Parts: sequence; structure tokens; C-alpha cells
Amino acid sequence: MNKKLLLTIFILVGVGALVFYFLNLEPTVIVEPQDTSVRLKWKHQAQFAGIYAAKENGLYNEKGLSVDIKVGGPGVPAIPSVLSGEVDFGVAGADDVLVAISEGKPVKALAVIYQSSPVVYFALAESGINSPQDFIGKKVGLRKDTGTYYTYVAMMNNLGIDRSQVVEVDASTFAVTPLIEGETDVWPGFRINEPKVVERMGYEVNLIRPEDFGVDIYADVLVTKQETINNNPELVQAFVEATLAGWEWALNNQNEAVDITMQYAEDTTREHQEDMLSASGPLIKPSLATYVGQMNFVKWNTTYEVLKQNNVITTDINVREAYTTRFTQ
Repeated sequence: MNKKLLLTIFILVGVGALVFYFLNLEPTVIVEPQDTSVRLKWKHQAQFAGIYAAKENGLYNEKGLSVDIKVGGPGVPAIPSVLSGEVDFGVAGADDVLVAISEGKPVKALAVIYQSSPVVYFALAESGINSPQDFIGKKVGLRKDTGTYYTYVAMMNNLGIDRSQVVEVDASTFAVTPLIEGETDVWPGFRINEPKVVERMGYEVNLIRPEDFGVDIYADVLVTKQETINNNPELVQAFVEATLAGWEWALNNQNEAVDITMQYAEDTTREHQEDMLSASGPLIKPSLATYVGQMNFVKWNTTYEVLKQNNVITTDINVREAYTTRFTQ
């Protein structure tokens, strides 16, 4: 057999093999990402940097999700948005979750972002106020019906301090002006936010941390409704995994995470968002935490007891029904 004939045979065999291969290929199916949404607890800021990172770094997309991030705040609370079906997921306070459970609402916590609450009371350093005992005879700002208020009451009760000896004043404004101008001596807030604003204004502050006085509760929590877990556990798993991965990345790459945050945050400065994210790290992943998002019964029960003692919750509930670790293990 001559070389030309041999070459022709090889070519024909090769072409035949290719035709057979392509004829037996499964058709390519392009799967569109599943649309879903999350309602934040507050306006856009570094408090939610992990969610922004998960979206902008393609972590949600890798899990087959297209996530719409919706701003939150007093007028658009997360849990009602979740329960109404307006969004699939929300970021809510642990106190809000437990209150909803006590009212029979089918909401479920999926992961805790802030292992320790950012709630803090603070005073100008020049005041000499360093502890709750120093509140006696001083004007202390309170925001009724909020986590900062419940924490304050629990802290004072733990220490046996007679609150009638404290001048409790309204602190419903989120501006720090009353503290700076001497209208009040102690102000409530999140240590990742308001105290940082005051420090940027050139003042030194003393932080009164509730956990130093026996009150350490969970803060921001990822939530959904029980129906979503029952009907679409794959969606829940994908969202939780990508969100927590986003937070791990944000804590390990804070400069880049702030770059991403600034794409969302308005009426703020990069410096403030840097301060906020830096202060969030030890609260989101403290030294005893194995991974971002973890939670346990003891801490949930502590949060419940604080609310029960302050009559925020007046019914007995099964705390284990408030959360699931199914999607974080």
C-alpha cells in the first residue's frame, strides 16, 4: 500500500471519528443564574462588606445566583420583607429574630455575622466615665425599643445599679452632636460607627463595652423563612456559603473590600468605612470562632434571656427553633 493511499485512509478515519464524536455530544445548555435578593439591616456601609464582596467577586455567580442587594433601615425592616416574600433573605438583629419567633412568625436564622454585639456606650475621655457605675448622676442617652436599650437595661441590672440615680435622656437622633456639645454625658451606638466618627473629629472616647459587664449577645444575622428552607434548600445553601465566603475574603482583604463598599456607600468617607470594617473584624471572627457565621445554643439563649428579663419577649419559646446550623456545618 503506497503512502498516499495510507494517508487518505487515515484522514477518512479521522474525519469519521470526529463526525461520530460531535453527533453524540450532548447539547450545551446555558443555565441562567437564579435570581434572589437580600434586604440589609441598614443603609449601605462596611457593616455589610462581605455581601458586597460576594457579589462583586463573583462568589454568588459561582453558586448559580444573581443577588439583588436591597438597602434597609427603619422604614424597610428585613424580617417583614422576608416574611412577605419581597426578598428571600435578610440581615436582621438577633433580638428581632427572637421577637418574631415569640410571635409565631416562621423566620429562621441561618448564620450569625457579628458573634459579639457592636453595641457600646461611650463618653468623651475627658469626662472620666469608664464604667456603668460612673453613669450615676450623669446624663445617659437611650434609644428605647432598640438593641442598645435592651443591652443597657440588662447591663445595669447585672450590676445592681439603681437606674433612678441616672439621668436617662432621649437619644433617638443618630447624630453625635449632643455628646460633643455637652448636652449628654454618655451616648449609645455601634462601636464600629459612632465612636469612630467622634474620634475622627479629634476627640478621645472611652468605650463602655456591655460584654465586660456580663451582657454579650449576637448581632447581625442572616435570615430566611421556613418555607424557603423547605422548598428550596439548595438556594439557601448556595446563598449562605457564598455570603460567608465573601465575609472571609473581606476580613482578609480589607483595603479591597473597602474599595468595593465605596461602590455602594453614599454620603460617607473611605476613612470611615475603613474604620468600620477594621473594628468589625474582631466582632465577626473573634479568637474563639472557628469560622465566620457560626452560632450555638448558649449564645442564642443568652440573647433570649436578656429580652425575656426586659419584657421584650413575654412568652416562653424553644430557642433552638430560632436558628439552624444545617447550612453552616
